[in-house]
Amino acid sequence: MSIDIKFTINDILLNQESLQKKNKYTCPICLELIYKKSVYQCKSGHIACEQCWIISLQTGKACVICNLGVNSFKDLSRCLVIEQLFGQEECCCIYSFTDGIFDIKGEGENFKRSLIKDKENGCKENMVVDEIDTHLQICKYKFSKCPNKGCNVILRLNSLDQHEDQCGFKLIKCEYCKGDILKNQLNHNEECPKVTIECSQGCSMKIKRDEMKIHIDNDCGNTTIPCIYEEQGCLIQMKRSELHYHLENVNHQKFMSQLIGQLSSKVRKYEIILNSVKENLDDQYIKKKQFRAFSDLYKNKWIISNYSNIATMAVYINSPSFFIITHEFHVSLIPNYKNDDNDQNHLELYLKSKPQEKITVDYSLTLINVLDKNKSISIKNEKRVFEVNENTVEKVLFIPSDLVNKDNGWLDDDDKLTIEIYIKLLDDDIEPLKNFKNFKKKYIDE
Repeated sequence: MSIDIKFTINDILLNQESLQKKNKYTCPICLELIYKKSVYQCKSGHIACEQCWIISLQTGKACVICNLGVNSFKDLSRCLVIEQLFGQEECCCIYSFTDGIFDIKGEGENFKRSLIKDKENGCKENMVVDEIDTHLQICKYKFSKCPNKGCNVILRLNSLDQHEDQCGFKLIKCEYCKGDILKNQLNHNEECPKVTIECSQGCSMKIKRDEMKIHIDNDCGNTTIPCIYEEQGCLIQMKRSELHYHLENVNHQKFMSQLIGQLSSKVRKYEIILNSVKENLDDQYIKKKQFRAFSDLYKNKWIISNYSNIATMAVYINSPSFFIITHEFHVSLIPNYKNDDNDQNHLELYLKSKPQEKITVDYSLTLINVLDKNKSISIKNEKRVFEVNENTVEKVLFIPSDLVNKDNGWLDDDDKLTIEIYIKLLDDDIEPLKNFKNFKKKYIDE
């Protein structure tokens, strides 16, 4: 992190005393050198910096040196020769001094600093005034603050790399936890969760620090644990490593009998719950079959989002499956179907089902035009028979694939394609009504 240095041209001019005696490059009004200032002159050749001329002309319309009349700033001319000559005066780099350049002894007119040449480590290069800014940008002797957070060391740029390698605030990776730690954080291993340490209970095992609790709770042979038959009445506690000896040398037959009895009781309880669930599922299935006559009609919409992108990647698109009574259906769409008789790709749409029994349906599939409903396209099929485990489908060509876009109305502003689905079952084999098992003594649900 480079540090900007506040300095004046007087700090770095090499022949400063000679220039001041000649008074050649000093504004006669503000008495400052013309560094980075525009210089203007009257018709008699008397110069002053631009800012001083502006202030002077506000109070008087004459040159402050010769009193020649100057009505406005337009009566002055730019003195480029003086500016260019000053730009060729020799100076040194501000970074040729020690870090005393930071010791500011006041502000404004009282601005002073301790300027001591750093002959060993400072910049040795001299340049002309016009080259100062360019040189300061690339000078390898400029002062820089260590980039490591927490380190306040200020040093020259050419020694920064060497310092960074040794800086205690440099972040390094812990070889165990792979986390960032400070280079001078010497006690990290005493806290690192991934460092392997000896078991705190003295079992001779070596465990990662963050796994110690799991080891003590589940594996450590020196952990005191109760007998496995504690709930049945054996209240003896021992080290985990002694459990095997305890089980072999203490008679637990009475406790084992109690445990078997408890487990048997739980098994019977869960069997009752399981049988109840099965009976409820059987009742629901019967109700569903009996409701068949009242739910043989299905109407819905299939909305395909992000259709333009999907159509370029998918060979076919299947809708989510849906059921009519117990029969499963889904709609399939091929966005770019190639017909042998036609060179143009078409959008193809069809209904598909693999019923467990033969069924007959009337159905229609409608491709919705969102700009004009009258332009929507439908396919209808009456008394279509689906055989058991049938795989055949009726392929229907709708429209050329390249016409399916927003401009033609087949996609909405959100790039969604909408298909309306209508299906009616024509079967008449309705399941007869039967009594259910969940009845009360006085009333029977039918």
